[in-house]
Amino acid sequence: MRFQIHSLKSVSLGLMLAGSVCAQEITKVTALQPLDAQEAKKLKTPYEFRVASFAQDEGSYGSGALVLLVSNDTNTAVINLQGVRTELKAMQSVVTPICTTGATRQQIYAKDQLRLMVKFTLKAGAEACWAEGLVSIRTDRHTNRYLVKGVSGL
Repeated sequence: MRFQIHSLKSVSLGLMLAGSVCAQEITKVTALQPLDAQEAKKLKTPYEFRVASFAQDEGSYGSGALVLLVSNDTNTAVINLQGVRTELKAMQSVVTPICTTGATRQQIYAKDQLRLMVKFTLKAGAEACWAEGLVSIRTDRHTNRYLVKGVSGL
């Protein structure tokens, strides 16, 4: 009996330690950090994407940090990758400046081995173009995904 209880305590301790290591690793590999709000002024009327929870009480802007800027011509994306401002270029040039409700945009941006995939659905507003979707970023062997909401002054 004592052996079994001791074994269970060891297993429990091992699981707790493994859990704390996993939590640290998840925190460590989070790729996107908040962007400085001044970055938006550098691009002409960019899409500004914030992390979103999609909770019922969340507004159209998203409730989290500003993590991605995409130029209106969709050829440039700006992120803060683990504390470093990083500008990526679209792998294909797709000019789609018109905001049509229900339209989906998907674009892959690259810089060296870094890949950023953006997929969002548009909703035309009176003075803005709203977007919501998914941002995925691949660094080394990790893919991080973020649900986002955004807006552009189109």
